[in-house]
Amino acid sequence: PAVVFCCTCHHLLCKLCNDYHKHNKIMCHHRIIGLDKESLKLLTSLMKPTERFCSQPLHVKDELNLYCETCQLLTCRECFHKDHRITDICNIAKVHRDAMREALVCAQEVTPKLITAIDANDKMAKQTETTRENATLIITQDH
Repeated sequence: PAVVFCCTCHHLLCKLCNDYHKHNKIMCHHRIIGLDKESLKLLTSLMKPTERFCSQPLHVKDELNLYCETCQLLTCRECFHKDHRITDICNIAKVHRDAMREALVCAQEVTPKLITAIDANDKMAKQTETTRENATLIITQDH
């Protein structure tokens, strides 16, 4: 599961990738942020101003700190529609983070089975190629 966010690459990183980032000559200077609540605030503060604040002229300084589940958009406290399902961005971030962790666990469970299937497929492809070569040899010898 992701443990940090690289602000330079704009990618979530697992522990292994984070370690690689730290020891890679090119990536060791990247800005890395943990995925805890305090770091989420820092990450939000690093977003571009146009992504972080409302674009409406009357309240351009209002932060986009709500998420409209109905429209699936970030919104400020002034712009959201009263009849829409609204949640705090920290809540929706947690929901998505949890969903990504669950998807990653599922992927990790399936990966060994996929590797086994790929290996079996490769073995079958090699056997098919050998059979084809033998058949071609037999056919050419008969003529």
